[in-house]
Order: sequence, then C-alpha cells, then structure tokens
Amino acid sequence: MADSLYVPDARAKDTLVQPWDEAFRAQRDVGLLVPIDFHTVTLVSLRAACFGTNQYEDTEFQKCFSNLLAVGLRRFVIDVYWDALRATWSLCPAEIPPPSGSSGTSSTASVPTVSLSSISPTIEGVVASVSPTGSSLKPSSVSSSTATSATSPSASSATPSTSSSASPPPGAPPVQFLGGNILYELGDYNCTSTMTLNYLTGIFSDFLEATATTTDASFTYLLLNIHAAASWARPNEPAQQPASSSLFSATGPLLSAVINGNLSAQLYTPSKLASQRADLSDSWLNVNSDNTARPGYYTVHTDGSGLASTQNGWPDEAFIQFRRFYRVIAVFGTVDPQMALYNRSQDASTIFPSSVLNFRDERVRFAENGSLTEGCLFDASDTGITPQSNSSFAIATVPAGVSVSAEPDLSAGIATVGNMTACGISPLLNHTLGGATAAENPLPYAAFTRSSLWSWAPGEPLNATAADGTGNRCAAAYTSGAHAGRWHVVDCSTPLRVACQDASEPYKWAVSEEKAAYERADDACTPLNMSFSVPHTPLENSHLLAVSDSKHGEAVLLNFNSLDIPDCWVAEVNATCPYQPPSDQNQTRIVVVPTIAAIIIFVCTALTFFVKCASNRREDKRGRRRMMEGWEYEGVPS
Repeated sequence: MADSLYVPDARAKDTLVQPWDEAFRAQRDVGLLVPIDFHTVTLVSLRAACFGTNQYEDTEFQKCFSNLLAVGLRRFVIDVYWDALRATWSLCPAEIPPPSGSSGTSSTASVPTVSLSSISPTIEGVVASVSPTGSSLKPSSVSSSTATSATSPSASSATPSTSSSASPPPGAPPVQFLGGNILYELGDYNCTSTMTLNYLTGIFSDFLEATATTTDASFTYLLLNIHAAASWARPNEPAQQPASSSLFSATGPLLSAVINGNLSAQLYTPSKLASQRADLSDSWLNVNSDNTARPGYYTVHTDGSGLASTQNGWPDEAFIQFRRFYRVIAVFGTVDPQMALYNRSQDASTIFPSSVLNFRDERVRFAENGSLTEGCLFDASDTGITPQSNSSFAIATVPAGVSVSAEPDLSAGIATVGNMTACGISPLLNHTLGGATAAENPLPYAAFTRSSLWSWAPGEPLNATAADGTGNRCAAAYTSGAHAGRWHVVDCSTPLRVACQDASEPYKWAVSEEKAAYERADDACTPLNMSFSVPHTPLENSHLLAVSDSKHGEAVLLNFNSLDIPDCWVAEVNATCPYQPPSDQNQTRIVVVPTIAAIIIFVCTALTFFVKCASNRREDKRGRRRMMEGWEYEGVPS
C-alpha cells in the first residue's frame, strides 16, 4: 500500500512464516465462536517496548509499532499525555515548548512549528492520517473536516506547521535536527512534536487496512493510560494539574474524537455493545445456527415477550469481525489524579471503562520455574464458569525478571508466558526485552508472542503428506512429555482415544475409552452423552489435558482436520473448506480461508477483503453472491 504508515522491517515480518502463520491462523479460527472477552491474548506496553530509552521520535516509533504488529501482538497499553500548551493528546511525557514569541503560559497555545527542510514521507503520512483513507477496502464514516477537528479544537493545532523559520523560544531546551525535524531534549526525554495519539492511530489504521483479509484479520485492543504532560521547563518534575479546566468542558478536545478520527469505521464501542446486548435476537443470535456463539460463556435472559438479552455477554469474533466488520476496541486504563477534571463521560459511548478489565496482579504469584503458585484460573475440579474461574478479560503483568536474549530460540517459548496463558490469564509485558526496543530488535517480542500459542506444538502443523489422502490431515493432543496439551498432526485413519465435550459446559471434557479413526470419532463420545470436539480456548485445552493424564500418555484425537484442502483446518468431520478455488487456478496462488463453523467470508482474486462503506453499514447484511473480477464470493450466511 503506497504511502502506508505501517512499515515493519523484514525481520519482524519473517517471524510469521510457515508453519507459524498457519498455527496462529488456525488458533484464531478455532476460537471464532467464543466471546471475545474469553480470548487469552498477550499485551505489551508501548512505554516498555518502544520508549525504554525515553526516545519519543516519530520515525523510530513508526518502525517500533509496526514491528510489534507484524510479529503478532494485538493488544497495546498506551500512555497518553495531555499537552496543555498545544491542546493535544501527546505520546511525549513532557510538553513540547511553545514557538518563538509565545509566552508559553496559555493552555491553548498553537502547535510549535517544526523545521522541515524537506518534508519526509513520515511527516506527510502524519498529516494525511488525520482523515480516514479513501480506500474502498474499508468503511468510512467521518468526513475530513470531522477528522481534522478530532485532534484539537482548531485545524491549526491539528497538524504541525512546515515553516522553515521555526525556532524554539528563549530559554527552551536544546534541540537536535533529524532531517530538518526538531527533536527536543526535555530532561530525560527526547521528543518530536509529531509524537501524538493521532499519529499512532494513523499507523494502526494502515495496519488494519493492510491486514483486511480473512486470513490475516484479528481483533485488537487499545488500552489508554491517561496522564498530564510535565512542564517543558521542568520535565523531570511531576506534572501539575492542567491550569485551565475549560479544556475539559463539553467543547474541549476529547480522546474519543482522536480515536474516531482514524478508526471510527472499525471501532467497536460501548454503545454498540449495549444495543446488541439489549436484543440478542437482532444481533448475536441473528445468525445461521452453525455460527451461533458457543453456549455457557454468558447468561441469556428471555422476557415474557420472548425478547432475549444479556447483561454480561460479549460478542464472538465471528460476529463482531467477520459479520459486522469491527476490529478494535479502546479501553480506559489508569487515569492520573492530575487529570481528574477530564470529563470521561463524554467518551463513554466510544471508549470502554476500565471496569471491564480484570487485572489480577495482586492475586497472581509465580514460582522460579515460571509456573503459577497462586491466581491460576484453571481448576480441574471446577468445570463451570464461576467467579473463581471467570477469565473474562483477565490480565496480569509478566514478572520483571523474565528475560529473553537478543537472538532467542523462537520455538522454545517463555515458560511464564505459556503458563499464564494456560491459566486463562492474558500476559502483559511491562518491561523491555532483550535490552532493545522493537524498532532495534523485534525478535524478543516475537518470542513473547509465540509463547502465547496454546494450541499447536512448535513446528506444527506439518504439511500434508499428499494433496489427497489422510496423512497429516487431522490433529491430536499430546498428553505427556515436553509439549503435553499441545497439538500435532496425525493420519486421520489412525485409531485414537477421542476428545469429548459437553456442549453446554465449556470446561466439561472427557476422553473416550474406545479408540476410533477420525470419521467415526463422534460415535466414541456417544456413550458419554458428549460430542466430539476441539478446545476453543487455553482453559478448555487445560481441562482436556487434565482428564487425559490418566489415559496412558496416548495422544487424544481432536475434531480438527484439513481433509478438504491442505492447510485449511475446519472442525467438522465432513466439513468443506469455505473457499474452493476454480479448477484452472494455480493452487499455490490461492489464499485459503480456514474457518471454524464454515463461516464464509469475502473472496477477491487471491485475497479476501472486507468490502464495506459507511453508506451501507446499516443495510441488510444477509449473505449475498456477487461477481468481482471473475471471482464469486459470498457474504457471511445469516
């Protein structure tokens, strides 16, 4: 994509090649029908991964953030600072000095001019990213004028000036010039004026566009910690409460406006959640029966008129991402006391409150080997989702002592991260890995991400042995050894004991006494009044492993196969791959769309794109067939 702000380097992109990209894609697909709050996903603090050396420079950050996205990270903790001088939500912990001639005391001072002897692509991208891109590949629901005002009260403060006569005010801190761009030395911090939240969302928006395919799309999270920026004259001292409360009135610049400026078309919001919860028959339950969310994860109430609703449920990823085309949520994290005057209620329809998160740092304890001695949400004797085992948005910080070398073994995994994931707790990385930022070296962060892969064993899934046949086309779980609980490919004709699940209780599993080949595996679960199944979350996987330990260490057959098309993993004995290429099409050029529950998404040429505009977001979203450049594709079935 020309002029994209999403620019990962080759080392980052190369960490998600076969079989790792297939493993993560299959793991995503196996959980598509589980509510998003029960997905266990790694988080990373940008302060730790990108700003560990206190360098807040836009080009390096662009590379750092892009690399983190490229290695597979999808949840980010972002420290956002209110710069009162510029009336801007900044990423720099200190205010940017006012331009020459300004008193530097007004909370509505304009953005300091930036010397640009030659405008770089990065700076051009910052300006362009204020408005949503005009690409037809994703919807847009805000005008360019709306987007401009989203970042600040006036258009003049929305973008940096490009005047070549810019100079800092008398007594301002030293500066460096990077290709004409001013890097301010602010005590412990070095910052460019373009390091704003708007710049971050511009990079993120371009990433969403670059991955708008059914094989690459995933749901993402932005957790916002809110701070006041320290004075540029005293950058190492604690920030003071912003002097003018008028900045936080109904007309003040809102965080939600910045988030909406680049992400509104793909942003899932509290108002959308409330509307869908209030009438499930018109939202999450208004789908084909094969695409209904897995039962047992939230409570459904039905009133006398038959209206179904829920107070604690969240949508599954199949619905929210592949039916409604939303790919990101924003959540408040911590808010500093200095920002108490900021009226977050104005953002309530856009940004989720911190109360939706379940931070468990005070309840989690670790042994030296990385196992959890306290706080694990897995209890083999508790097969229900209780307050003690509820992993909804459960998060805990990875201990600071966990380290990774600069050249890690990406197949080895970080034990602590793997153990937290198996316990249903999303690991939060809050310290720098490998002594480097992700811009300098993305490999330690790739190791962190890979350690959260709870399904396939390292190196799996292996390629099918032939285009036709059953070799390496089914999956089984190890029950002992170094990779106990992890999956590997097996021949579908090999008789094995079978994984059986109670359809109404996600954590109730059993292993059949009878052995069966894949095509007859469901019969082996019948005596148990259960169904042949595959784990959909790490906690489900842990419960299956717990009941498998007594079965002589033999592998357990899972309801997961690629019999129809190699590398297209589905969860039904007779399921077909959702996408069949034309017979005359070169097979190696086809991007197969593996999904669970046969969710059919859009196909266009060799990729499948989200095609949706703001003008038709409210239109009927039932499945439809169309022809595009000679290819037939279907919408998600109702």
